[in-house]
Amino acid sequence: MARRPERAIKLPKAEVYKASYDKTPETVEALTGVSVLFMVSAAEHPNRLQQHYDFIDAAEKAGVTHIVYTSFYKAASDSTFTLARDHAATESYIKSKGLTYTFLRDNFYLDFFVELCQTYGEIKGPAGLGRVSAVLRSDIAAVAATILQNPEKWENQTLDLTGPEDLSMSDIVQQVGEHLGKELSYLEETVDEAYQSRKEWPAQNWEYDAWVTTYTAIAVGEQSGVSDAISRVLKRPATSLAEYLEKQFEEGDYLKDDT
Repeated sequence: MARRPERAIKLPKAEVYKASYDKTPETVEALTGVSVLFMVSAAEHPNRLQQHYDFIDAAEKAGVTHIVYTSFYKAASDSTFTLARDHAATESYIKSKGLTYTFLRDNFYLDFFVELCQTYGEIKGPAGLGRVSAVLRSDIAAVAATILQNPEKWENQTLDLTGPEDLSMSDIVQQVGEHLGKELSYLEETVDEAYQSRKEWPAQNWEYDAWVTTYTAIAVGEQSGVSDAISRVLKRPATSLAEYLEKQFEEGDYLKDDT
């Protein structure tokens, strides 16, 4: 399903349907005949939660019985990370419809933090000494693909998808720096400093809130804790930061900084 089918990747044995996160007849028609729906959370938007509700309503009307939803680690109505609150509300809405569910609760992305190091030569934010069990995006994709091959096994389960270790921002910059062959830094900011530094990128207030609370959620300990869900699904451990960095060098040295 895609908003713009002409841009969708053409895959063998797959049909592309035009649909949006709404409950229009077009979306209901696209969902008709689907029993298990893999619902990737909508793009960050001030109206994202209503988009989720509308899409779930459309799925219910079309006869979908099981939704596999990409949620967020430790999602709660009072989560420090502001966007996690939308995920908690979406989970509740799916349950309120009486639908079978599988919630894939991803933690922050491990490769995102690596990209910050590569692009800016540092990570900065009000994370303090907090730790995060960040997870690799490719591990999440592998979990989703595995579950969708046998969704009945994972009915009405909530899976916390984390990496195999809790890492501080200092841990991350140190390991990435060793692989880049340069010294990187973690710059500890106050909350006010974090908001001010991010004004470099024009955005709306809710976006600044999300960016800053990424780090304050880590600082207060909400993003720490290691789950065994990935190993249970994939029958192998989640990928560590060291393993990820080593693999990138083996597959093309794209992380190296030759400037």
